[in-house]
Amino acid sequence: MSQTIDQSVDPLDRTVDLDRTVEIKAPEEPEREEAPRKRLKSAIFWSYALTAGRLGTTTIVTFVLASMLGPHAFGVVATALLFVMITQMLLQQTLLTTIIQRERLDDDHLDAGFWVVMGGSLGLTALAAGAAPLWAAFNNQPEITWVCVALTPMIVLQGLTVVPEAILRRKMTFRPLAIRTLIANAIGGIVGIIMALVGFQAWALVAQQLVTGVVGAIVLWTVTDWRPRFRFPVQAWKDLWGFSAQAALGGIGVFLAIRIDVLVLAKWFGPVAVGLYRIAQRLPDMLTEVTSRSLQQVSLPELARLQREPEVLADRLAKMLHVSAVVGLPALGILAADAKPLVALLGPEWSPAGVGMQLLCIVGAVNVYGVLLGPALQAVGRVGINTALAWTQLAVGIVTFYAIGQWLNGSADDRQQVAAIALGMAGLELTITIVMAYITFNRVLKVSSWRIVRPTVPALFASLLGFGITWSVDHFGLISGPWTLKFVVYGALATAISGGVLLALDRRLSGMVMGRIRPMLKKA
Repeated sequence: MSQTIDQSVDPLDRTVDLDRTVEIKAPEEPEREEAPRKRLKSAIFWSYALTAGRLGTTTIVTFVLASMLGPHAFGVVATALLFVMITQMLLQQTLLTTIIQRERLDDDHLDAGFWVVMGGSLGLTALAAGAAPLWAAFNNQPEITWVCVALTPMIVLQGLTVVPEAILRRKMTFRPLAIRTLIANAIGGIVGIIMALVGFQAWALVAQQLVTGVVGAIVLWTVTDWRPRFRFPVQAWKDLWGFSAQAALGGIGVFLAIRIDVLVLAKWFGPVAVGLYRIAQRLPDMLTEVTSRSLQQVSLPELARLQREPEVLADRLAKMLHVSAVVGLPALGILAADAKPLVALLGPEWSPAGVGMQLLCIVGAVNVYGVLLGPALQAVGRVGINTALAWTQLAVGIVTFYAIGQWLNGSADDRQQVAAIALGMAGLELTITIVMAYITFNRVLKVSSWRIVRPTVPALFASLLGFGITWSVDHFGLISGPWTLKFVVYGALATAISGGVLLALDRRLSGMVMGRIRPMLKKA
């Protein structure tokens, strides 16, 4: 289950002044449809660029640091980060979604929201620093106390970026966000690698996170013209509060529901298992981010524009879901096929993460469908459904993972622990996403679920076939040799099968591809 969290401009251009009230409404004349379509295409392009840039830099940095530091350091920082990210999610969901979704918005709303978020971030930072020893004691890891305290400035950094980021996302201006993400991740990654080379171990990862946050905040405020005024419009905050409270409650529920697996690992199995699991989870998460959540970032402002036209909204949602499936499902199938040799290349201590990564690709595939459901509900003002489902998922997850933790604690190796948690997460995500899809499509939008999902079937079949054949080759030992050879062969085989099957079965995709190729052939 996932929830959310462009007019093309030059990366250094400033945003448009919001002193005047802005209203989002559907165009009434046919010719006025062209501008929103161009803006949507531009937003989608830069949203993919934003996520692809983050994917490229963080993947390189993560794998370099993983090979240098090992699972234990990764597990320590992942456990501490979970503590800090809960408060960050509260800040982000309190206002970001509200600003994007709201039909009418002026500077009074932005000023009120900014000062509430900044006051909250300072209070939460102090609270988090004081509660760090309790978190360390809960996880039986006293070593993470000062790591948690060192990471608490990230809460204030998050508070600083909420409103300017929401302004850019509302206007679908993703190019400055892409530049900001690329610069911040690159600089943070360089600092982390240098500190790891010097021998700082887990503190290298802490420095990476803090530097990324500082640079990201500086760049974001540089490319945003809006500045808060020293005033607090009470009525404007009252306008925002109702939706903000629901969004925050739903956001916290979603975050805890999708991180309950790490909570259980940290509590029951220790930092090494957490480090293995986070590496197993990292690449499926990254692929889902670049292939599907890039579309999610665009979907809320685009669908909110159509909130009074449910039929048009449903058609737009179906097209977005098809794009999400075409780019996301085959990529996850290829990753699952290549998971074992990929983690083996990091070193023998990372090998237990291979099966877990394959199982977590199922979670990624489910999220390919689920990432657009939250924004669809938010766009039509039904954020309460998100909240209810998120907390239901959390409750079921607590019971499920507590049982797994009790069952395997002290009686299984790291490989079994990671695989069991990954399998439990896959089952939980699949169940809640099916329920959420039925409510979103059949109950809220009043359309058939099959009508929305049917165009994605070729991509799903192509993904399963690419993985299945490659898994058989590995299982029966048809390819022998070093892990590097297997990595290349498995990846190429899964890519060829998935790509060929998808082009053969997906008429919409093959039509688009042929539409591009024919003019090139004629020119030749």
